[in-house]
Amino acid sequence: MIARALLLLLGSGLVAARPTVRELRSHREYDALLAHHAAKTGLPVVVDFYSDSCGPCRMIAPVFKKVAQEYKDRAVFAKVNVATNRETSSRLRISSMPTFHFYLDGKKKNEFSGAGESQLRQLTASIVAEASRNNVALSLESLLGFYETADAKKPAADVRKIHEKCASMSGAGGACAGGAARELVKKLKAKFGTAPELGPRYVADAPPASSSSSSSSSSKTKTPPSSRERSSLASASTAELLEELARREDEVATVAVEAAREFSSESEEEEEEEDEGLPEYSPRRVWGEYAERVVILGGGPAGLSAAIYAARAGLSPIVVAPPGGGQLLGKGVNVENFPGVNATGPGLVEKMQQHAAEVGAAFYPYRVTRADLRSRPFILETSSGLNISTHAVVIATGANARWLGVDGEAEFRGGGVSSCATCDGFVMRGKDVAVIGGGDAAMEDALVLARTSKSVTVVHRRDKFRASRAMADRVLNHPLITVRWNATVKSFKGDQIERHTDDGLELVPVLRRLDLLDVATGEPAPGLDVSGAFVAIGHDPNTDLFGDQLDRDDSGYLQLKGGRFATELSTPGVFAAGDVADPVYRQAITSAGSGAAAALDAERYLSEMGMTLEPGAFGSGLAAEILEEILFTDYGTDVRDMDDDEDLVNVYDSFDSADILKYANAKADL
Repeated sequence: MIARALLLLLGSGLVAARPTVRELRSHREYDALLAHHAAKTGLPVVVDFYSDSCGPCRMIAPVFKKVAQEYKDRAVFAKVNVATNRETSSRLRISSMPTFHFYLDGKKKNEFSGAGESQLRQLTASIVAEASRNNVALSLESLLGFYETADAKKPAADVRKIHEKCASMSGAGGACAGGAARELVKKLKAKFGTAPELGPRYVADAPPASSSSSSSSSSKTKTPPSSRERSSLASASTAELLEELARREDEVATVAVEAAREFSSESEEEEEEEDEGLPEYSPRRVWGEYAERVVILGGGPAGLSAAIYAARAGLSPIVVAPPGGGQLLGKGVNVENFPGVNATGPGLVEKMQQHAAEVGAAFYPYRVTRADLRSRPFILETSSGLNISTHAVVIATGANARWLGVDGEAEFRGGGVSSCATCDGFVMRGKDVAVIGGGDAAMEDALVLARTSKSVTVVHRRDKFRASRAMADRVLNHPLITVRWNATVKSFKGDQIERHTDDGLELVPVLRRLDLLDVATGEPAPGLDVSGAFVAIGHDPNTDLFGDQLDRDDSGYLQLKGGRFATELSTPGVFAAGDVADPVYRQAITSAGSGAAAALDAERYLSEMGMTLEPGAFGSGLAAEILEEILFTDYGTDVRDMDDDEDLVNVYDSFDSADILKYANAKADL
């Protein structure tokens, strides 16, 4: 199939048909597809984010393809497998499958999740109609010609300014187009009683002229060329072939140059065959075929720092974590204790995700359901049903704060309710706050808050603390701290206030009051008017997944082999970072630091064990064999018996390994 397509490309000048539904296998392909149709065709793009293990995805897939066929010449349809194109799905924060995105002029206009055929059809029809309305443009020549008749005294420079203003409003890359062009024509019509004519903004390319060579090249009955002719074609046209392949790969394989053209001589069956075959001549790795060098479990500061350091070390890490996980994602207030950062919790996580993706980390947005750390390589089973094998694991699954589970707690989390006084206490400086709990953690939080807050009230359900005597005495003797004994929180109360952001107004929850219950009587107790409430009833590390395969302390935290600042665990090749092994600090900054250390330790371990990236090693060996064969068969140079290293280097340096692999794929009809 590939060889046939390439022969058609070079021999006949024809181009590949636009597939009915195209698979986008990398984020570069995703970006290039949107950019191409925004700049060249104006066609809307509909993208289906799916997973092979998703039942609703399989149910909607034939409907999606049918809709794509119905709108074949009016829209472009593509699919992204979240398991194989992890960079795109993680950057776009895809959290459920299927999810559909609708783009026009490179911008997302709409989206929805779920297998809803009516929604898919309605939104597709809507965006196609909008694209049709926007496919108008007013040229400068037409506007100048209009003013020569309607208002001859108008200076040409002023007319050009009018056109430039229209172009800036339309955002069409210098063209007065779309709604801005229609509005300008409408105003001119109202003023002069007449208006310039609008032309199409995008003009479809004309089909290639037919010729005897093209018709014979596309004929099904053409006699295959002899091996001598094949060799002559390959050796004579290698540069042209490689240049074309590289250019097309950079612009999304068969999309970027003439995506709207189709083979007029192909039957419907052959067209479907082209849809499935043509994109495959951009070689890609099969997910799960080889053991990874390192897999990172967790997408918080520890996991993402480990990903950045591992990627920069050339380990090609995979981050396995559900997109909605991580304590920082629940922090709506600004993170003010992370050096050089002033962003909300989700904002900080997003920046770290982007950084990790840019340096080469890949993301798999699922949860690990089972880990086999006794086998070599390690086996990780995910909620998608996919098994991942790896030579090293960095565990950064964190620890979940325990919550009360009462009314308003979740609503005001990030708006006054917190589980970390060290993290968020500074935001409550000069205000009245409460701490809920009676252990050492609650005592520490109360003392920390007393340094900056106006007052601190400790709410405890018993008549004495279970904290250590020294900590309890410090709290009881502090002039700014009072205690409400035998009381529990019934509910958190507050308001929703408006806040101005770059995107406009948004509603922000603000805590105002705690409603309390008397434990002894079960009746309401006097409430507390506070601006902040810190729940300090403990944390649960996320380590149950590993069972007895790793050493844990009595509270479930992973035990580090070399002490608090090490990252090695009891099983060689397994490392820990962040709160999952830290019952003391539990800070974003300390988690990030331990993530970097874990990645460095993993890199050192892999180097000592002599473990390479298996597909890379395989590809290097294959490329060398291919090069030797091409040099010998097509160029008469036999490097297999060369003993002089300098001669070998000179020969090999004259070729690009990526081009050789593409050339070999075409020759072998892979």
